[in-house]
Parts: sequence; C-alpha cells; structure tokens
Amino acid sequence: MKASPLRQRTQTATQTSANKAETMTTSDGGQVTRTTATNTISPVGLLQRSLLAAAACAATVIVSAPALAQAQPATNLVAPTPGGPAPPPTTGTMGATGTGGTGGTVTMTGTAGTVEQTPPTVTTTQPAAEPVPPPAVIVTPPPPPPPPPSNSQGVMRSTDFLDTRLTWTFGDDDVLQATGQRVPISGLPAIGDRSQYQLFFDALNSRFAGRENLTHLVMYARAPGFIPRVITEASLVLRFDLGQLATNSGNLTQALYDAGTYLRLLYQTNLSRPTDGLSVTFFPFDTDRFRVGYLWDLSWGGNDIFPRRVGGAPGVRFAYDSGVFSAWAGFKTAQIVVPLPVVVNSGDIEVVRVQETQYAGLAGVSIRPADIFRLDASGGFFQQGAFDFPGLRGKPAFIFGGSVRAVLNQGMPAATSIDMMLYRNHPDFPMQLFRPESYTPGRVTWNVSGELAVVDQQLADINAPGRTNYQLGLAGALQGRVKIGYLNLGATALYRDVAFLLRNVPSFIPFQTFPTDAQLTPEFFFAANADYRIPSANLTPSIIVGLQLPATFGSVVREGSLESARTLVIRRAGNFSILPPGERAIPIVSVRAAMRWDLSSIFGIIGWVQYVRDQNATLLQVDASATRQVRIFQAADQFGFGVAAQARY
Repeated sequence: MKASPLRQRTQTATQTSANKAETMTTSDGGQVTRTTATNTISPVGLLQRSLLAAAACAATVIVSAPALAQAQPATNLVAPTPGGPAPPPTTGTMGATGTGGTGGTVTMTGTAGTVEQTPPTVTTTQPAAEPVPPPAVIVTPPPPPPPPPSNSQGVMRSTDFLDTRLTWTFGDDDVLQATGQRVPISGLPAIGDRSQYQLFFDALNSRFAGRENLTHLVMYARAPGFIPRVITEASLVLRFDLGQLATNSGNLTQALYDAGTYLRLLYQTNLSRPTDGLSVTFFPFDTDRFRVGYLWDLSWGGNDIFPRRVGGAPGVRFAYDSGVFSAWAGFKTAQIVVPLPVVVNSGDIEVVRVQETQYAGLAGVSIRPADIFRLDASGGFFQQGAFDFPGLRGKPAFIFGGSVRAVLNQGMPAATSIDMMLYRNHPDFPMQLFRPESYTPGRVTWNVSGELAVVDQQLADINAPGRTNYQLGLAGALQGRVKIGYLNLGATALYRDVAFLLRNVPSFIPFQTFPTDAQLTPEFFFAANADYRIPSANLTPSIIVGLQLPATFGSVVREGSLESARTLVIRRAGNFSILPPGERAIPIVSVRAAMRWDLSSIFGIIGWVQYVRDQNATLLQVDASATRQVRIFQAADQFGFGVAAQARY
C-alpha cells in the first residue's frame, strides 16, 4: 500500500545536504523537486509551511473568483531537471504566496499544482491528465441581466368611476299652490329632483342642472410609443344616469350611453412641457364634447346640431399646442334621414327617404400671450339634412358660423366646462373635476370674460316658396367675478335671439325662415350673486338675484274677420308658453338664498329657499260656456324650498 503524498514529502524532507537538489516521485504520479541550503527542515516545519501555503492559496482564490471563470488551464507542464535550476512557475488560473515556518517564501501557482519556497523552495507539478482539484470555492453569481423590453412595457392602465354625482333632495318647488293648480304640476313636498327647482341663471356652463345622480365608468390606458416622443392614450367612457334608470321607463339608451370615448396620439415637441405638441384624437361614437364655443349655454355644434339624427356622431380632431398658441381642426359625420327623388321605370319620380351621411367641419385657435389675457376663436360648418318641400326637395340645409371669446384675469383663469373635457383617469395627473373653492385671506383675484356667437342657416324661405334664404342668429355673454378673501362676487349678462335659441330644430317652423310679419324679441337676462365662506364652520351662505326678459315670437292670428296678436314665450327649444290674445311678455324675477355646509372635500349639505315671479305662465281651461278652451294666466308667485345631501368625486 502506497503512502500518501504528504507522508512521503515529510519523510524525505528529513534529509540534509549543502545546496542539494533532489527529485522524488509521489504516490499519485507527480514529481517533487526539493532544494535545500545548509539549514535542516524538520517534518513539523514542512507541515506548517504546507498548511500556510494552502491557506494563502485559498484566500487568493476567493479574492480572484471572478477571474477564475475566464482563465484558461495550463497546457504545457515542464518537469525540473535533477541537479539543474528550477523551471519557471507554470502559467495557470490561480496563485498564492505565503511565508513558511522558518521565514522562507512559499509560492503556489497553476492548476497543475506548482509550489515554490525560497529558501527552501518546493515545486510540485501534477500531470495534465490528473490535475489536483482546487479548494472548494463559493462564488456568488452576478445578478441576471434585465429582460429585454417587451411591447407592453410602460403601459399604464386605470379603470375607475369618475365624475360621480350623487344627490338626495327633499323639498317643494311651490308651497303656495295646491296640487294640480300649476303646470308643470307641483305636488306635496317629496324626495326627488324637480325641474322647477332650476332657475334661468342656473348651470350656465353645464348640460346638467347640478342635482343629478350619475357616474362615468372610465377605462383609461396610456403608454409611450415605439417612436420617440410619441404618447398613446385610449379612454372608454360610459355614462350611467341613475335618475333615468329610476324612472322605470325601459329606455336603456337614455340611462347608459357613450359619453366621449376616444383614442389619442400625442407627439411631444417640448419635453419640459409634456402637454405641448401635435395630437390627433379619434372619437368612434360621440363628439358632443367637440363643439364650437366656450360657455356651455352659448356653445353649438354638438350632437343636437343634426336634426333627425340616427345613431351617433363620430369624428376626429387634430390639434397643436405650444403653450402660448394652440390651434385645432377636425370633422365629424352623422346619419340623417333625407328625401331623395328617384326616377322609376315608368319615368315617374318617386321620393324615398333614406339615411344619408352628413358632414361637419370645425376649427379654432387660442392665443395666450400672458397669464392675464387669453383670446379664443372657433368656427364650423354643419350639414343638417335636406329640404322636403316642393321645389326644394333634396337640396341641402346647413348652418355655419363662429364664436370668439376674450378673457382678462388676475389669479383666476377662465373655467372650462366639464362637459367639454376629455376624461383621463391617469394616477399621476388626476382630473380634479370638483376642486373645492380656495380662499386666501387678504388676497384679491378677478376674472372678466366676453363671448360672442354668430350663426347663419340656409332654410326654405317661407315668404317665397321654392327658394332658400339665410337666417342669422346672435348670442353673447359678459361675465365678471371677483374674490376678496372669503367674499366671492359675480355677475352675468346673457343675450340670445330666437334664431340662435332654435338653431337645432332648425327655426320656429322646422327648416323654414321666420315670416316677415313675425315680431321677434331676444332673450336677455342679468344675474348677480354673492357668497361668503366661514372657514371655522365650513359654511358658505349665498344669494343670487336675476331678472329675465324672455325671448318671444309674435304673430297675427285671424279668426274669420277678427285679427288678434298672439305671443309665444320661448324659454328654450321645445319649451313655450302661449299667452292669451293681445298679451305681452313680462320680465321674470328670481331670487334664491342658500346655505352650504361642507362636511368633507366630497360631501356637503345644502339648504335653500327660492322665490319666482313669472307672469308669463299659462294653462288651458274650459271657458264659462263650456264650449271651448281658452288660455288663462297661472298664479305668478312661486315660493319653494329644498334640502339636499350631495357627494361629488
């Protein structure tokens, strides 16, 4: 049985001689060359030196672990010649140097196991076929490289309900009259909203009255494009009208419908201002938010501009924004049932009514040279179907016009209607649709704006059959607001003529101009409001007073040989009051006092009382002879009250 290499090295190490080199063969086939001086090496000393060399080698391996993975093993091992000089250390993948027990130096290099000690020097070379395994080394692998970017990298998705308005209302719009004595009917105090709560100066910048119960499901996604500086967006917007659902009318299309779904591309031209750039917005279903004008009650060109429309009105909008200057343009389409003359086989002309595409184009610019001033202008052209009158059948009806607005402000920018905004459910840029009013003691801010809208329509000339004529419509508003600490003051003056009020019908008699003998008076109203914030109690008392001269349409009615003037009071399209013969419209006065108690940033309780004096409301009643119905005036005075718990978020 062969002795171990260590034992053989220890036994032969007891020999001594002066400057003597000796070569030995170990049990595992390796060779050991030992060179000694005049000193004597004991077995214990050699063992100590070997252990120190192994420790130094292990330490060097751990420190040099990254290099071990890339080093190449030795391929040329040279055995020492007896009596000759020691060969150079073999090139390998590890090395270590240590100090022996008698002060000598021990060097160990290479995968083949080369050990040198000076003095004495011991070199061990293992054959390439059977290398000595290196000491165990624990190497921590480097972290894996990041995965390559995928197509979905950077996508931000957010699904939530936005613009939620919940209102619980209790009250009575008129406590002075018994049920059935007025039209619309005013019952006993009850829970629920009533149209009579709304006064003529309410909700000028919204399509809703402010006491609705609705919400919007917004499924929003945003991702950077594969092209540098391109941002992609998409938002599905569904409106749930809970108040309409509660009527149990079965008309689901009035309770659940699209409210501005869009897809949008943005190329950023200024990375320091992420909203600046070129954009294109696609509306696949509805473009009611894409319109001409700025104050909601003066804006036009929404879905209702297409009479007898079938389905939605999709469109597209192109825009450029640089902060100081912005411009946009786009178009939309709608399906309208129109009469088309068709020649049949017999040569006769038949009129068929089919859906035909109608087009609309819109454009606008905005200039903001300074924070204190802003100028906006927009315009559009809209097809409104075709005439169905002899001599004009099949010819197009259309409307065109423009709106312009100027704004001066100091610390109070012009407000944009929620109903004209694109809904974004971005967590980094949340929409603050119902931002609480902010107050700063001693600070004065103000805002003044003026807007003018002009429209012109091609209609059938009622005074010249077979011909068309243009009918001009005008509207305008002047608004001012000032906030002094906790005091807020405001005033509004608004003008709308009959042609503008009835632009979507279009006109009083559909698709025909007004008669030349018609007596037309425009609508004009003025309203002033004031409120004061009590921060210690979170209370805001307010009062608003308004005076309205309603729009009227007057004509001469002939009954046999008798002639009488009849006047219709036009409150809005489809809402008329017919006055008794010979009567004229009288101005309407409205007053409301309210108190709001904010319980949180989303929840408040509102109580109000209101008074209306309207001497233009009438109803039909059978006369004393019981042979015919006649128009009589209703009671002019109305006094109502209400309390509402409201949450908006």
